[in-house]
Amino acid sequence: MADAEHTLVLAQTVPTPALINADIVFRGNDGNECEAFVGAIRDLAFTKGKDEDPNWMLRYATSRLRHKALRWHAKLDPSIRKDWDLFVQALFEEYPLVEERDEGGIATPLW
Repeated sequence: MADAEHTLVLAQTVPTPALINADIVFRGNDGNECEAFVGAIRDLAFTKGKDEDPNWMLRYATSRLRHKALRWHAKLDPSIRKDWDLFVQALFEEYPLVEERDEGGIATPLW
């Protein structure tokens, strides 16, 4: 009986790829959203056995761009739009990580 209870808990806490897919969207709000987006694409690729397929990750990621991010992508050089590593690098340059405030409540500069 303990095994059945354990299986039930796992089924409730581990998201299925279908649920993950619907939630992966990048709107271009900030660097934190960007980092979460790239991480979610990598996680999904891993669950689908596509983590060593940069073309799949690139095609999927670009299909999930919305708003400012979609417009930014349209202006990218074609060589960047065709390469997963260059695309991720361009994302991180355009949307730098927003540092969290230190203990004094002052924002840490990014430079």
